[in-house]
Amino acid sequence: MSWIRIVIEYIMAFLAIWVFKRVLPGFPKFGLTHVAVAAAAIAVLAYALTEMPGGYISAYGRAVLAWIAGTTVLSIYFTVLPHYNGHPYAYLESALAVGVVIGLTELIIAPKNSRQAHGVR
Repeated sequence: MSWIRIVIEYIMAFLAIWVFKRVLPGFPKFGLTHVAVAAAAIAVLAYALTEMPGGYISAYGRAVLAWIAGTTVLSIYFTVLPHYNGHPYAYLESALAVGVVIGLTELIIAPKNSRQAHGVR
């Protein structure tokens, strides 16, 4: 089930970045390869952070950790982008919006209790 969660988080991060790139006016404009790299980094970090407690965290706690991971990755990614064209808080708003989508995705797909997280039936 773990690789399925990574794939789902990758797809949701990719779609969120791609849609917000088109919808939000302050979102940085970059190509699909940048979107794919950022989505992969978000999916891997979100999975790593949510699995670090060993399954002893609630679904809401996992969602918060995934939100932090998504926001952090995009904040760092936007910081190292060479192009700056817009309001300084637009990048932060964009990172927070994608982080919320990742957090909600984790809330939906996360194991609901420690027995599910450990694969015990």
